[in-house]
Order: sequence, then C-alpha cells, then structure tokens
Amino acid sequence: MKCQMNVLLVAVVIYTAVLVVHGAPSELVITPTGGLVAFLHEEATSLCRPEGSPLPTNLEWWSVIPNERIPENITLRVYAAFQQQNLQLYFKDVWSSDEGTYICKGRASDTPIDNTQSVSIYQDITIVDAPTVQNPVIDTDALIKCKVTGNPKPLIEWQRGASTVLEAGGRYIFEEDGLRILDIQEIDNDVYTCRATVHETGRAKSVVIYVEVSIPPEITDPPDNVQGVEAFEAQFHCLAVGKPTPDYSWYKGNQPLTDPGKYPQSGNYLTVTKIDNFTDESLYRCRAQNSAGEEYAEAFLDVIIPPKVQDIRNKTDVKEQKDVWMNCTISGEPIPTVVWWKNGRTQPFVEGVQPDDSRITIFKEGGPIYNNVKSSILRMQIRNARSGDRGFYRCEGKNEANDLLNEQQLQQIWPPYRRDAELLVSFKPLVSFEYPGDYYSWLDNTVNLTCFAEGWPTPDITWWLNGAPVIIDNIYYRKFGLDPLSFLQVKTASPAFFGVYQCLAKNSEGEAFRNIELRQAYPPRHEPNVKEAQRTPTTVMYDIIPTEDPNNLPVIYYNVLYKLTNANWQDAQLYVFSQGGPYILDGLWPETYYKVVMRAVNLAGESEYPSREMELLTERVREPYTPTFIKYEENPVSQYSDRYLVRWKEPGSGGRQINHYQLTYQPIVCNDDVTCDQFEPGLPTMSVLVMAPAASEMLRMLFSGQRYRVEIKARNSVDYSAPDYLYFTTKEGNNPISNYVVPPKLGSGGIAGIIILGMFILFIVVDLLCCVLFNCGVFFFCCAKDCGRNDKEKSIEMEDVKESGLPDERPFASYLSLDKLREISQDEGEINLAADLRERHSDVEPDVIPDREKTPIRAKPSASK
Repeated sequence: MKCQMNVLLVAVVIYTAVLVVHGAPSELVITPTGGLVAFLHEEATSLCRPEGSPLPTNLEWWSVIPNERIPENITLRVYAAFQQQNLQLYFKDVWSSDEGTYICKGRASDTPIDNTQSVSIYQDITIVDAPTVQNPVIDTDALIKCKVTGNPKPLIEWQRGASTVLEAGGRYIFEEDGLRILDIQEIDNDVYTCRATVHETGRAKSVVIYVEVSIPPEITDPPDNVQGVEAFEAQFHCLAVGKPTPDYSWYKGNQPLTDPGKYPQSGNYLTVTKIDNFTDESLYRCRAQNSAGEEYAEAFLDVIIPPKVQDIRNKTDVKEQKDVWMNCTISGEPIPTVVWWKNGRTQPFVEGVQPDDSRITIFKEGGPIYNNVKSSILRMQIRNARSGDRGFYRCEGKNEANDLLNEQQLQQIWPPYRRDAELLVSFKPLVSFEYPGDYYSWLDNTVNLTCFAEGWPTPDITWWLNGAPVIIDNIYYRKFGLDPLSFLQVKTASPAFFGVYQCLAKNSEGEAFRNIELRQAYPPRHEPNVKEAQRTPTTVMYDIIPTEDPNNLPVIYYNVLYKLTNANWQDAQLYVFSQGGPYILDGLWPETYYKVVMRAVNLAGESEYPSREMELLTERVREPYTPTFIKYEENPVSQYSDRYLVRWKEPGSGGRQINHYQLTYQPIVCNDDVTCDQFEPGLPTMSVLVMAPAASEMLRMLFSGQRYRVEIKARNSVDYSAPDYLYFTTKEGNNPISNYVVPPKLGSGGIAGIIILGMFILFIVVDLLCCVLFNCGVFFFCCAKDCGRNDKEKSIEMEDVKESGLPDERPFASYLSLDKLREISQDEGEINLAADLRERHSDVEPDVIPDREKTPIRAKPSASK
C-alpha cells in the first residue's frame, strides 16, 4: 500500500513538471457555474474569464435564439462589457424573453474557443387578477377570478369556507384564470381561498375571495300613470329589488333627465315641477340598475289644466221686476263643469229651469279657445227680478284638478277657478220688524231705539216724534250706526220724551216707515203676594206670586228686610231674592222670633209698596231631615256583580251639623212583583258609616244576581233622621262573595258560652256607668275616687255636657256689634242676651248653605204678645 502511494506521488510531480514546461491549455471559464438563475425585472450578470496558454482573446457574447451578438453598449438593457481581460454579460432588467442559452466566444492562437451559459428566469408567485370581493350574476356559469403567474409555474388549489377543499368536476371547473362555477346560485355565497404553490422552490401564496352572488334588478312596483295639474308638480315612484341594491335613473321618453331644478330625483322618486301643458305631458321611464343588470318600467303624465274663470261681470244693476242675464266663461282641460251658486244657498243652481224658482233658468254652451284650451259658458237668466235676488253669486268650475289640489293650492290658480259677481236690484225700502216696537224707560234714564231698513240704493233713515223731526246730536238725542241700521239714543229727561217715534227710510225708489213707542216705566206699583211655604230651625221658604202690573217693567228681584222681633228696623238685615226663586231665607237662629218685610224691584227702581209685615218663629233644633236616594231608574241593575254605587241628596241638618250617614244593606227575596221586603235567610246584613259631607258610597261585598234593599239615615247630635230606601239588583257573574256558605248553627255549649260572655260585658258597662255618673263602682274604687258627689255638682256637670256643641264660627249674613247685643239685652225679660245666644246656639248649623255670613238677633216676644 505504501508503495502504491509513492508511485502516485511521483506521477503527480511528473505531470506538474510537464505543465510548467509546456503551460495550461486555453479555455473560457464562465461564472456562475451551473447556469445563471435571474429574477424577473431585476438585474443579473454572468462573467466570461479567459485562462490558459495561450490566453484567449477577442471575447464576445452571443445569444443562441436569436443568433445575435450582444453589443458592447452600456445604454442597452442587455449589453457586454470588458472588465480588464474578462467579458461581462449584463441584464439591467430581466425579461422572461431573456431566458435561454448564451455563448462566450474567443480565439486562442487563431483557434476558435467558446463556452455556454444557460440563463433561467425565476418569477415569484404573482396574483395578477383576483378581486377580494366578487359578485357573479345568478343563474350564470360564473368565473371566480384568480389568475396567477410564476416561474416555475405555480400549482393552483381552491378551498371553500374554513376547511372544504374543492375538487375539479361537477359544477366546479378549474381554469387558467380562476374557478368556474356552473349555474351559480345564492347558496354558493361563501369565502373562497385561491392558493398557489411552487414545489421546486417551496414558495406559496394565497388570496381570500368573498363571493356574493348578485341578482339583476326586478321592478316590483312600477310607476303608475299620473295626473298632474298645470303649474303644480307631479311625482312618480318606482321600486325594484336586486342585489346589490339597484340605483335609479329617470328618462323622459329615451332622454335622460339631467335638470335637477325641473326634474329633481330622490332615489326611486321623480318629481316634475311647474308642469307645462305642452312640454311635460309625456311618457316617463324608470331605470333600475346594478352590477348584475338593469330593468325599465314606464308611466304616462297626463297634464290637467285647472278651471279658470276667463270672463264674468263683477257687478250687475237692475231695477225690480226687470229681467237680468249673468254670464260666466271658464276654460280648462278636460272642459270643466260650471255651476252658479247664490250666497246663502246650500245647493248650486241646476241646468234648466230651477225646481224651486221658475223665474231662474240656467243655459250652457261652448265658449272660445284660450291658449289652445277649450272653454264653456254658463248663462243665468232671472226674470222679474225681486229684492230677494239681490246678493252675491258665485261662478265655479270643476274638473279633475279640484280633486288633485287642496283648497290652498286651488286659491293659487290664476285666473281663479271661481269668482263672485254682485247682483244689485233697486227697490224701495222695507223696514224690518225683527227689532222691538215697544221700549220702556224712566225719568233721567237713557234708552236706545233700533231701526233696520233694507233697500237699494241704501236708504237714508231719519227719526220723528209725534209727527215732528227729532233734532239729533244734543244732550237728549244722539244717532248711532250706519244706514241701513240706525240707533237713536234718547235721554228721557221729562215725560215729553215719551211717545210714538217714527223710523222713516227713504231712497230713490220710495220710502217706508215704522212706529216705535217709547213708554214711561215705574217701580212696581203693587205689594208682592207672599206666603210662607216651609220652615226649619235655621231657614224659612216663601212662595211669592207676582202681582200683575200691565204696561210696566217686570219684577227682577225682591229686597228682603228681616230683624229680631224686639230690634229696630234700622238694624235689620238685607237679603235679596232673585225672581223665579227659590225664595229661601237662611242663616236664622232656632226657636227665634223674627219680623220680615219684602219689596219688589224692577229696572225702574224699588217699589214704594212693601209687603205686609210677617212674623215667624223658627223651629226647634231637631234630628236631620230625611236624606233621599238619587234614583236614575225604577229598578236599577248594577253594572258590576259585586258592588253598587249609591248617591243621595243632602238633607236639612235640623239645626245641628250632620255628622255621618248610616247605610244598611241586605239581600231580600221578592215574593211577587210588588212585595220585596222579605230578607234572604242565611245571608249577612252589612252596615257602613259615611262621614258628612260625602253624598255617595260604593257598596261592596255583594252577591251576584241578588236583589238588595238599602236604608239610609242621617245623624246629627240630636238623633237619627227618618230612613229612605233604595232597591237594586247586582249583575249576574262570578265573584268570591257568591261562594259564601251559611255557617252551621251553634250547639248548646256555644250558646251557654255566649250568654256568660254577654253577662260579663254587661257588668263592665254598668260598672263604667256607675263610675262616670255616680263616682262609684269597681273601676272607681280601683282609681281611689270618693263616691257620692252632691247633686248640685252633678247638675252643673250635666248642663256643661248638654250645652257643649259646635264651634261659634258659623256662616251667616253679617254681624251686629257687641254693643248692640248688650243694648238689646237690657230689654224687659232678657238677661245677658248675647251670652245666652252664644251658649244656647253655639252648635247651630244652617239647613241651607248660605251665600253670605249673617248674625240675626234672637229676641223673645214682648209681654203683650
């Protein structure tokens, strides 16, 4: 082995010595070795280096396809350049067409020599066309774009959603430019991933594509044919569905509408403003468009020309019993319907002879053309004109525009769609009898006389008295108003101003007059006829029968003077009764003597003739008067099954304040249609206290479908009133009370226990009474009270208890001074009257709520009485 190694070493040394003596062979060395890999659109270079002996010269670079020499021009994209003895091949910007074989050529001692270099172009994965959001059209063979380039050529894979890898076949076709889905539908909406890979380089790149199928527009609500009124506006509406949401545009015929002032568009609405009869009546088209397609719908604008009154006479004057014509011309499209109205009529005049007045006839005929618009003439003839024909007449036209426009818009039409014309019929005055023919006044009073006269021309009105003209504008006479309504103001300073006045109306057609009598009025000239009707502890009611007083003013009220019997009339109180009643004098003291006088009063003053002097003694304090139920029907039925609302009228208090009302209601059984007072056995009787001044109460806990009797009594400090009764029936229905079960009867042991408990309670009550009244008994003993006070102390205490009542504040008419009370208290038979009044009647309550405060004076009758 060692010997072999020595032989090899000797051979190498010999070969080296030969090379040194003879030199290395000539060659062209190209770097990089193994081929040049260039990146697309980047710079690249390859070097050709001569070596050996002799050293190669005349180096050149050539391309194989095409067979061309690479020039040595550094301004070119691909050029050759020497670096010392080396020749460099340089690419400024690598193109894919640069790929191929390049040859470096030279000469060694006139012997050609060359070497080749292969150039490979590397292109990284490039996604050329793959929008991230794509909207293919439904029902088509849609291409989901994903075009990818690269060198080496990438392999394309498709994924749907998060994990589904698509395989070619069926509805999926893999194409150079993307994924084709046959008959694409909305169910294909999803997220798709286009992934490109190059296994040779290990490179990969992907793009996520959101696919949402688009749907072409479909007009579901096409525009309707529209009627538009000239000079106003009309609007079209169009609605379409699609995905994406369609955009709208509008056309007039085939021309797009581009004037936003004349044709403003807002989404799917088009408005045609200031409609012109000649230019705007046309076919309008709605276009709905999105990325998937478009659709059209059309509608027609029919222009309506509103009615316009072209000719009418504003005023027509005719004498009574003459014939008159009134003409009205109205244009419009369609031709309007024309009618005549008269102010005050609820219906227009009909064509032809009028059913309610054969003197009036309406004629209709065609009219002239106004701006290419037809018109109609309506003529009205009135034969034998009367004063009642005078007034305003209205000519009015109507077509579809009246329904399309509101009243405010109709008022904007010019010429207007309706106009008024006044008919003046000359006739002599007619004096109205609507105003009174008789007036009353009294001395030093002022009164206005009224006169109204119709006529044309407007009549002039003058005033006369007893055949002589009245001199106007002085302290006694003044004239107001504008003809034909005249007011004569008269100040009746003396009897000479009373009498028959004459209202005289005159115009060019004649004259007329009316007599108006001004009578002198006096205060009532007879005493009133008064009778006492009812008396309570604090009130008295009268019946007043008016006495006849012909040719005089009626009584309007009565002045009532009343006083205590022993008081002076100058200290009397004044009360006023309005005519018609009720005539109730309230705020009186119980068990008290009064004197009353009345005088009648009218507008002329108070009567000089008083009524007779009436004496009265008010009733003693008593229990309240009977309250009465308010009954709205004879046999009321509650609208509820378990409750009923009762109401009552507040009764007279009896001289003491009503404390409360006691309501007792119980189920009853009707044996027949009349007798209903038998109580329902086994059902409970209910009772409730209602505090005054309440006047209603809801009765609850009632049985459904049950008849009830309700009793009401009022209570004051004296006693309960007499009762009033009400019967009613509850409504049928379910309520918890209807399930009431009658409790079982008690046994003998229970009855004995109740008797013992009752005796114990009775003992406690008797012992309490002994303690309170006689200061004796168990309770008194326990409280260490001594028993048996003297009778005088007991009597004083009982008087204090009996005399205690309500507070002194009471609503009466007015108050007398304390000095006056003391003065009256000195009369014979009186001892400290003021104190006596306050002590004995401190709890008096008036039976009628008074209008003002009063303090009448109570006095005992004199000994002579």
